[in-house]
Amino acid sequence: MAVISRGQITIVDLSDGKSINLYLGSNVATTQIFNKENSSYVPNWTVSPFLVITPEVYVTGVDTNQVSRLKGVPTWKINGSTTLSTYGATAAATSPYALTIKNNMTAVNQLQVECEVVYVDPDTTAETKAKTQITYTKTENAGQLICAIAYAPLGTVFKNGSAANLKAHCDMWRGSTIDNTSVTYKWFKLGSGTWTEITSANAGGITGYTTNEITIPEAAVLNFESFKCEIKDTDTASGTYNTSVSDIISFADMSDPYQVEIATPQGTTLTSGLNSTTLTVNCWQNGALLADTFFTGATCKWRKFNKLGVQDTTWGTSGIKTGRSITVTRDEVTVAATFTVEIDK
Repeated sequence: MAVISRGQITIVDLSDGKSINLYLGSNVATTQIFNKENSSYVPNWTVSPFLVITPEVYVTGVDTNQVSRLKGVPTWKINGSTTLSTYGATAAATSPYALTIKNNMTAVNQLQVECEVVYVDPDTTAETKAKTQITYTKTENAGQLICAIAYAPLGTVFKNGSAANLKAHCDMWRGSTIDNTSVTYKWFKLGSGTWTEITSANAGGITGYTTNEITIPEAAVLNFESFKCEIKDTDTASGTYNTSVSDIISFADMSDPYQVEIATPQGTTLTSGLNSTTLTVNCWQNGALLADTFFTGATCKWRKFNKLGVQDTTWGTSGIKTGRSITVTRDEVTVAATFTVEIDK
């Protein structure tokens, strides 16, 4: 069998028979570093270009951003509150409806930014809600402490042939300064639950895998792919000599012939009133939902990753559950978990 498509859990509404995928693009990395030595923030959101979060809406069968099809402005929440001014945030009233934040994370260690939109189908006028979120985390760093931060300077979504290649960039930060002397870089790609180092033998067109920036061709991304950069300090005079740090970044391709949709009619938030939720795979091709017979002879392989992106190899059988539908219980989720699925056929 060969992997023909791959996906991960998204928030969708199936009322009009289409999959609505909502992404939040960020102009900066999702980690903000606070240096306790000089009380500085990197990046500093209080100066231009600030922190800008832009929604992108994709509909099955259409590989261009459909944000212009929204019914009015999105509903934004920061840490559960609609009072955006508390965080120095303002929401644009016109397309592309970007949210701009001009305060650093001085009083909080994390910003969970949630966006909810209503998409209007141009053919049927049916309205579909979609909701997603992006999380920014403050890391306190000082002196000899190091960390890795990855970001995508050209975005994380291949769309409408507008870019044949995208880039993933990763730096090692020491305090509030990038340290790129006497360091080595390794890049890995996640496949079938395993991180595999990218080399000349398996690069598949990816270049720069021994530097701080890789170039990724569209052909190297099947629906959804995750990459990890591992940076090692090789400076013998450094207090962190031989220490490695890493970060993970993911990319999506909206132009593949198959598109995976994970339906969760009960929702994705487990509360006191919802102890379990069911995840069901649907597959689309050329804008049409494939019949159930498509899954005859196919194997759906599910994997679970914890909030840090580490696979739970004790889940299921050696870290894998199979079936078109699986049920996730509260006992299987600690704070948060990501479930991925691959369809082999």
